[in-house]
Amino acid sequence: MKVKLNSLLDDASGKFGDRVFARNPSGLYLREHVDPNQPNSDRQMNVRDRFSQFTARWGTITEDQRVGWNALAALITKTGKYGDLYNPTGHRIYIALNQTRAEFAHPILDDAPAAIEANLPLAGFAPTVNVTAAPAVELKLGATVDPLGTDLLIFATEPMSPGRSMVGEGMYRLVGTAQSADLLNADLGTFYDDKFGIPAGSVKVGVRVIPVSASGFQGTPQESLVIVTA
Repeated sequence: MKVKLNSLLDDASGKFGDRVFARNPSGLYLREHVDPNQPNSDRQMNVRDRFSQFTARWGTITEDQRVGWNALAALITKTGKYGDLYNPTGHRIYIALNQTRAEFAHPILDDAPAAIEANLPLAGFAPTVNVTAAPAVELKLGATVDPLGTDLLIFATEPMSPGRSMVGEGMYRLVGTAQSADLLNADLGTFYDDKFGIPAGSVKVGVRVIPVSASGFQGTPQESLVIVTA
């Protein structure tokens, strides 16, 4: 069912009976509600376990520490689904930064950073994906400068048609992490192989990297679509 908007109603979301509002390139529409898929991968279960752990720990830190996190949150602006701007809570930022730090096995951060930490993009980012004669998959990021002190979240897609020109947000999967000393000319192919296996034939792969600061602030994602070579 299509929905026509007017001057009194310019957007909608949520449920309407057994239907939910959704959007596609043609506009707003109603579709049947389907319970969201809750994958039980090891990583998803770890994320949920850590969320519970960090939520419980938030209640044990000092009031001064919570004040610090709330002050930090006041410096951060997020955009809501309707384009409205808002400040997240200190509790949310505490969990978000510690979730990211946990991906690198960094210790829990109970004291809020004094300020938002900037992340420099990965200079020379031009990833390549090759299948060697072994066979094995070789993944290199093409970095030309070692971004000292930067951690990196590495995402990729499963093999796709070589004619594909766009990648949906949900197609990227975290395949591994790296620290600054590992980024220059390192072969990260085992990350891809462990997640998706060795690509076969002429295919395209999406590669995304997100730089992460010492305290866990995530920078702007960098993405590239790569033709796999054999």
